[in-house]
Amino acid sequence: MGNVAISVGRRRRRWPEVEERLTQPRRLLRQLSDVDSGRLRRLIRSGDLAPCFDAAEDDAGLDEDCPICFYFYPSLNRSKCCGKGICTECFLQLMPSKSSKKGVFQH
Repeated sequence: MGNVAISVGRRRRRWPEVEERLTQPRRLLRQLSDVDSGRLRRLIRSGDLAPCFDAAEDDAGLDEDCPICFYFYPSLNRSKCCGKGICTECFLQLMPSKSSKKGVFQH
């Protein structure tokens, strides 16, 4: 009983209830051709990424604002090194693209 199913000594995480619309970015400034929408949906539902919340321009009871877009959100993603927050849509835009990971400037 409870929120986590246990089977043969292993714990399985229960995916949090996230509305489908919150698993798709809507405010992107550039087209992200190499974002796998299925993987993004799984990361959000597993709790590894914050949902793509609707942005608020003023505080309206929300504690955190993204330091890049300056909108307020119910929760942000946290960096592992310093704990600073960033919204999911800004994070997606700052991710290196597949072409930059291949070493475009290598000889």
